[in-house]
Amino acid sequence: MAKYAKYTKVSIKDTKLHIEKLLLNWGIEEFFFATSPRGDGIGFRYKEKTYKLSVPIKKDMPDKEQRQMWRILFMSLKMKLEEIDAGLISFDDQFLSQMALPDGSTVSDFMKLPENLSLLQSSKMPKMLTS
Repeated sequence: MAKYAKYTKVSIKDTKLHIEKLLLNWGIEEFFFATSPRGDGIGFRYKEKTYKLSVPIKKDMPDKEQRQMWRILFMSLKMKLEEIDAGLISFDDQFLSQMALPDGSTVSDFMKLPENLSLLQSSKMPKMLTS
């Protein structure tokens, strides 16, 4: 189990408010929080692209661990934006794997498909990324 925020008392609601403030300060005005059988997460639009970040929360997970996972997401997002702001990496490079594709999956999801992994191993590009 992760060590960061292991004993946090910050509620999920407050962490979501921190994330909202962070995104708004960055000029990201279109975002959402979501819950699904696969876990929770956030999504946002930036420069005409949609991004999705997951919080892998199981429904039987204790509240303490759920709070921790949300704090980790907040800190990760904050650090990613700080790196971009400092010029260490571009926004596109930092968030490429979380960029949503037309079918709702992410670039990361797409690249993990067995047919795409085998294409990459043979030095060919998956069609969706080249067309």
